[in-house]
Amino acid sequence: MKLINNNISVGIWSENYERLAKWYEEVLSFKVKQKMTLSNDTFIEFDLGNNSLFIGQHSEIHGQNKDGLRIMIGFDVESVGDLYNELKDKGVEFIAPPFEAPSGGFWCTTLKDPEGNVLQFYGTK
Repeated sequence: MKLINNNISVGIWSENYERLAKWYEEVLSFKVKQKMTLSNDTFIEFDLGNNSLFIGQHSEIHGQNKDGLRIMIGFDVESVGDLYNELKDKGVEFIAPPFEAPSGGFWCTTLKDPEGNVLQFYGTK
């Protein structure tokens, strides 16, 4: 297999995709790129440059993510400390406050979205 570019698309399926997408929009300040409502595919996609994050409705998904640590979605930010300070006042559930990566050279903070999906943000202190 040969990939043709370095872009990635990540989908999060939800029973209540609109509520979850609203959290990403209001709490994380992600900008909506498009909303798609088709007979077999309904989702909200966020504008992340060349990459794609979408939150969609799926009939087989119910309630909270029961294994949130299985997949961790990472986002590069300017300042992990600034992000942490901004989000802690919004009631975000953090798994790990800012810490220097074990390999050194960058910082991380890890949190959960309202359905238990794990997100990690990394960048400078």
